[in-house]
Amino acid sequence: MATESNRPAAVIMGLGHPRQTAFAKSLARFGVPVHALYGERNDFVHSRRLTRFQELDADPRLQLSQLEALGRKLGRAFLVPSNDDYVALVSRNLDRLSRLFVIPLPDWNVIGSIFDRDKCYAKAASIGIRVPRYWLPDSDAAMQQVVAAVQPEVSDYIIKTPTILSAPANEVATRLSKAAPKLREDILASCVELKDRTGKYPMIQEVVPGQADSAIGVTMIVSPEGRVVLAYCVRRLRLASYKIDAGYVHPYELGSVVWCETIHDDEAMAAARELVRALGYTGQITVEFRRDSRDGSLYLMKVEPRPVRATSLSTAIGMDIPTILYRTYLGEVVDVPRDYPDGVGWLWTTAYGSSLFYNPHHNRRDALRVLRSWHRIKAFGEDYADPVPLIRWAIGWSARAVFPRGRGPAPSVAAKPARLS
Repeated sequence: MATESNRPAAVIMGLGHPRQTAFAKSLARFGVPVHALYGERNDFVHSRRLTRFQELDADPRLQLSQLEALGRKLGRAFLVPSNDDYVALVSRNLDRLSRLFVIPLPDWNVIGSIFDRDKCYAKAASIGIRVPRYWLPDSDAAMQQVVAAVQPEVSDYIIKTPTILSAPANEVATRLSKAAPKLREDILASCVELKDRTGKYPMIQEVVPGQADSAIGVTMIVSPEGRVVLAYCVRRLRLASYKIDAGYVHPYELGSVVWCETIHDDEAMAAARELVRALGYTGQITVEFRRDSRDGSLYLMKVEPRPVRATSLSTAIGMDIPTILYRTYLGEVVDVPRDYPDGVGWLWTTAYGSSLFYNPHHNRRDALRVLRSWHRIKAFGEDYADPVPLIRWAIGWSARAVFPRGRGPAPSVAAKPARLS
C-alpha cells in the first residue's frame, strides 16, 4: 500500500481499468494518498499505489452514504468518478457531495445532455459540427419504417442505445453499440430485441466510412472557470473489434481502442473546443471524431466526460492529466506545456494480446506492426512497476484460457460494473 502524505487525498471510483490505473499511478507518485472505491474486489486491490480500498454497495443510495462517510473522514478529498455510472451518480448529487469533496465535474444538466446521444448530436449540429446520419424511432411503426428505409446493401449501420446509461446493446462484448447485420429482417430483429430488453427504442446510425486511424480523439482539461488548461489529439491504430453472431464481419473496426498515438489535427481540436464551450463542460473530457474516408470530412462520434483508457499517454508527453487535473481543481497554478510530440504511442498490452488470442478473424500480422512500432510506444494500459495485480490477473487469465467455460470474445482486465438504475 502507498504511504500517507500531507496532500489532500484522492478518491477514485472504479478499479482495474487502465483509466483508473493511470490515475492511481500518477497521483501516488506525486505523493497523493489514493483511495479506491468499487463494487467488487479484484486483483487490483493489491496495488501498491493504493492507500486503501473500500467496496461499494450495489445500491446507489448506499453508495452516496459511503461516499459521504469517507468524505467526512478524509476532509475535502479529490473525487474522480471514472466510469459512466459513477459520473451520473456524482453529477446528479453534485451539490450534496461538493460539501465534502473537490469534484472536477459539472452538474447533471451538463452531463445528462452529453449522455443523451440525440441531445449531444443536436448541440454539436447547432454549432456547425457534422454528425452521422441517424434515426431515433419512438414507436414500433416508426422503427419498422426506419429499417425499411435504410440501405444495408450500400451502407453499414450501427445499432446503439439512445443513452449512455443503459444495459448494453451487445451483451457479449458489454458495449452500448453493435454492428447492424446486412439483412433488413435481421436489423429489425436486432432492434426489437434491444428495445424489448432495455425498454427503449434504439438509435440506428449510419457508419462513417474509415479505418481505425480515421478515429481522432481530443482530450482536454477545462478549469472550473471554463479555461482549457491542456489539450492534445490521438488517433487510433487498432480497435478490439468483434464479430457479428450471424458470421458477417463488419468492414469497419468497431470496438474499443487498445493502441493509439499522438497527432496534431487542428480542425478536430478547434471543433472540440467549440463543443466543450457550447456544452458548458468543466473537468476532463474527450471528444471523439471520425474522418470520412471518402472526402476527409470530420464527424462527431461521441463525448466522454470522464477519464479514458489511454490517460497514461498524457504522462508520456509531459501533460500528465491526473496530477494537472488534481492541482488545477485544488487551486494551484500549474505550468502546462503548450505543445507535445507526434507519434508517441500507447498500448493496452493485455487487451491487445487477448483479442489476438480469442478472435481468430483478427489479422495476427498486426502483431508485427506493433513490434515494428515498439520504439514509439511510451505508455501502456498496465502499470508494469506495480507487478502484483498483473501477476494475479495473468494467473487467472491463464486458468480461463486452459479451462474455458466457452470460447468467446477476449475478457477485459477488469469486469465492467453492472449498470445502476
